[in-house]
Order: sequence, then structure tokens, then C-alpha cells
Amino acid sequence: MKRKIVIGTEPNQYVAQQVLIYSIKETMSIDAEIVPATQSIARVGGTNFGFVRFQVPAMCDYQGRAIYLDADQLVFTDIKELFDQLDDKHDVACVQDPEGFFGEKTVEHANQTSVMVLACDRLKDWDLSKMFDNVVPNRAELKPGQMHYRDFMKLGFMDQSRVQALDPKWNHFNIVRDDTKLVHFSHVRSQPWKNPDHPLTELWTSWLLRAMKAGYISRFRLWREISKGHLHRNFFKHVLPFAKAA
Repeated sequence: MKRKIVIGTEPNQYVAQQVLIYSIKETMSIDAEIVPATQSIARVGGTNFGFVRFQVPAMCDYQGRAIYLDADQLVFTDIKELFDQLDDKHDVACVQDPEGFFGEKTVEHANQTSVMVLACDRLKDWDLSKMFDNVVPNRAELKPGQMHYRDFMKLGFMDQSRVQALDPKWNHFNIVRDDTKLVHFSHVRSQPWKNPDHPLTELWTSWLLRAMKAGYISRFRLWREISKGHLHRNFFKHVLPFAKAA
């Protein structure tokens, strides 16, 4: 069965999403469908696509194996390696002891569901018709049976024996080392395409230019996304050179 990679995204992450897709395909050695997906149900907290990750098993008809990724990432290693990480004893694999930073803070040690490998056939209890009914905002006073959004996103609703720990290199937060397999630009306000002072802006920009050259993003679309404020205006300088080359 064909494997699926689902990317949680929203309109203002379109360019980042396309650069991520390019980075995946650069080294991918398997036949896998890549599907950007947006959230249609009401937002409770976090990003506008937080719940997309839990929709993946249903998107796969509860069959086979899938990967979930946030849009604000880059992959440096053949994605087949990530598919192969999940063993037969667990239903979900994610990083639990992350390395890196969220803004100016060290990333919390918890189930980091922004990168997950999912055994969809063993996740039929992720019933979308009622899964999010008792998830409430983090500041809400809990009523019986309810769970705060932050705890839900950390798989607090699951028996933890079903969750396998991934190597932290599969979700490095705002750091890139020689052994990094995936980098996650997790702090929205400081993402490299929004903040020229991010230490990895030059790296991300190099991937953007490669993705543009390969046809994943047109110079007109880049210009439009900058005009909407989805990228820093400094990126306008990368539109003209491509226009001259056309």
C-alpha cells in the first residue's frame, strides 16, 4: 500500500510548506504521497492546523503507515528512514526528549507530535466524530472528562505504552547539527522567513532558492506571499534575480 505523508498547514505557511515538500522529495527513495492538509474544525489553541495530525489515520482509511509533519520544517534525510522507525510494538512514534529551543526557552520534554509516525490500522480509536469534543483551551476550568489543549496535543489521552520514543534528531528545534535529520522552526514569530535575525535564515533561504529553481514556488507567488506579510520584506530581493533569469 502506498505510504502517505501529511503536512499540517495553513495559508500563511504556503511557502514554508512548499520548501518542506521540496526537501522531502530531494532525498526520498520510496513511493509516498505528500498531502498538505488544513484544519476545518474550530481552533482551540496553538496553530490553526493543530488538530490535523490526529486526522491522519482517517485520511488513510485506517490502513497502513503514515507520517505527520508540521509545515515549518526541513527534512535532510531520506524520509524512508523515518517510516522505518516505528516498530511493531507501538502505534505512534514521536520525539519525547527534544533538543533545541522554542523562542528563548528550551523545548519541553514531552511527546512532540509535530513529527509523528503512525500505524493507522491500530489507531481506529481516533474517532474524528467525537475526538475533539472534550478538548478545551488551556486557561479553561476543567469539567469532568475534559482535557486542556496542551495536554491533548502531547497525547495525554493515550496509554503511553502505545507511544514509541523517536531519536531527537528527527525533530531538532531551531538548531542544525551535522547529525540533524529534520529541523523544526517551531516559534511562529521568529521563523526564518519572518525574522532575518534567526540564526538559520541563511540556511532556510538557500532551500527556498533551490525550491524556486525546481519549480515548487513561482517568483510571482513568492512576491504575493511577501506582499501579504507572510514573509519578511527582505525576501523581495530574491524575486528580481529569478525574474531576470526567466
